[in-house]
Amino acid sequence: MRKAIVSPLLSLLVPGMGQILNRQLFKGSLLVAAMSLLFIILLAFGMHQFGQAVMAAQEAGAAPGDFAAVGAQMRAQGATWFLVLGGLLAVLWTYAVLDAYRGGRAADAMPEEKN
Repeated sequence: MRKAIVSPLLSLLVPGMGQILNRQLFKGSLLVAAMSLLFIILLAFGMHQFGQAVMAAQEAGAAPGDFAAVGAQMRAQGATWFLVLGGLLAVLWTYAVLDAYRGGRAADAMPEEKN
């Protein structure tokens, strides 16, 4: 019962770590790498969109620090890719947690090796 609890909690913190705890090293490493890459892409895309919105707001005559104008520019630019990438991140994260639980439950059901 121990791994069935600890594994999903680890995957909730860092997706893929629960799989690594369950000795599914390839799957865990792949999840860690994929989630890290997806998070970096999402962060870079968000920073780019924010920078574009700030520049557009300043060109429209907004005062520096006018976050309402920046928000309006971001809504005008659209956030389709941001939502798609964020949704993919959420789906993978959920998969990692559920898979870690299943793997932990299976690991707990196996008899322990005694040396």
